[in-house]
Amino acid sequence: MRYKVLLVDDEAWVIESLKANVDWQLHGFEVAGTALSGGEALAKIDEIRPDAVFTDIRMPGMSGLELIKKGSELPYQRAHYIVVSGYAEFAYAQKALTYGALAYCLKPFDENEIIAILHKIKREKDARAARAPERGKALQAFLEIPLDAHRAQLLNELEECGLSAEPDEGVCAIVCALGGPPSALATLELLHVKIGACKQLFLAPWERMDEAIEEIREALADGLRGIGVSGRITDIDLLTEEIDAANEAADHYFIAGSAGTFRRRKPNKAAFHDAMKQLGDAIHESDLAAANRTFDAIAALFRDADLSVKHALHLYNMVHSLMYRFQSDISDGMLYSHELLLAGFPSLAEMLHYLRQFVSRYMLETPEFDSQDSSNETFRAILQFVNQNYLQDISIQSLSGKFYTNPSYICQLFKREVGDTFTSYIARLRITYACELLSRTNLLVGEIAEKAGYSDYFYFTRSFKRIVGKTPSQYREEMK
Repeated sequence: MRYKVLLVDDEAWVIESLKANVDWQLHGFEVAGTALSGGEALAKIDEIRPDAVFTDIRMPGMSGLELIKKGSELPYQRAHYIVVSGYAEFAYAQKALTYGALAYCLKPFDENEIIAILHKIKREKDARAARAPERGKALQAFLEIPLDAHRAQLLNELEECGLSAEPDEGVCAIVCALGGPPSALATLELLHVKIGACKQLFLAPWERMDEAIEEIREALADGLRGIGVSGRITDIDLLTEEIDAANEAADHYFIAGSAGTFRRRKPNKAAFHDAMKQLGDAIHESDLAAANRTFDAIAALFRDADLSVKHALHLYNMVHSLMYRFQSDISDGMLYSHELLLAGFPSLAEMLHYLRQFVSRYMLETPEFDSQDSSNETFRAILQFVNQNYLQDISIQSLSGKFYTNPSYICQLFKREVGDTFTSYIARLRITYACELLSRTNLLVGEIAEKAGYSDYFYFTRSFKRIVGKTPSQYREEMK
């Protein structure tokens, strides 16, 4: 890891000379930026957060001394300031050191002197990084077992890190959900601990929350998925509750479908429970159109009703539980933690897509009533014929002539034995076949309509949407 350096001088040739005459990388540094004025340098300090700033002292506008003073007041600033001046004036040097400068060097600069300063900075930074794992031990212990002894140790640790959970100050909990193990935590000076395989917890002063979030986002940009932020914590005994809130909020990237900063909101539980009941009824009645309409409503609820990943897990498991009637081993696919859900799907949209396919596949694979389940010998023969010839032009009248049975009686048998009308039963068989062709072939929709036994394309599309809840084209796209 290399530490960042900012070079500041109102003469560009001095900056170029300083860049060229020191092998920065050899000593563990890189020149991350340059500035020709104090004002420009102050903006660069806030932007790149350098570890060391080499600055001239006499510059137009903002002087080097003012730069040191204002730079040191920036939130989470971590830079060491080194003055490089052509003026050997004791008053300047004394004031620079008073403002927090690490050293005062004279121009023309001595390369060995600068190298010695770099080594000093590097030793201090390396030592701080090495101590970083020690920080957070009291916080970790308190989160695991909130004993009085752990509470006292945590209060000491907070004080050492410049944090206070007193009512007039307060802290905030920031939880980061990452795509993998973090690689840049050593550069962060915030109090932090690991709270999951890919989760990090940070504590920051409440009034500097935005700056802390920005620092975390910058350091962990590559793997960052979600940042969850708690409310203001002014009572250490409420810390665990607020961390839980931030932890849940960090996973909201799954619902949003993109990385972001989130806070826990109050969900509309009643609306969610109503939607779950509607979905349960649709699955129980094998009504695929109603199930698809309910899935659309549920997707809108997750957008508008502040639902969380816990609700997504509940939905996933409920669907698997309800589909047990179609296949007995479906419950084996249930998940027992939202972490498993997040590992299995990149977003809520992907999970909903899977559940739609899942419900559609099993509902459409089992519309055919087994003729052997009927105790009526005449109906067994009729149903077997229908199951084998449903793609042909079959009607109640043709069945009546073939099996020498009254048309009204055949209608009654279908309603009694299958629980559906003859027309609806034939339609479900044909639409199921059409769904199979839409999923597995590249045939045009009109060609599929003909193969499924429909001579009228528009009647086919109306029937398809009534049963499936989607147009044939929408269904094909969804099943890809």
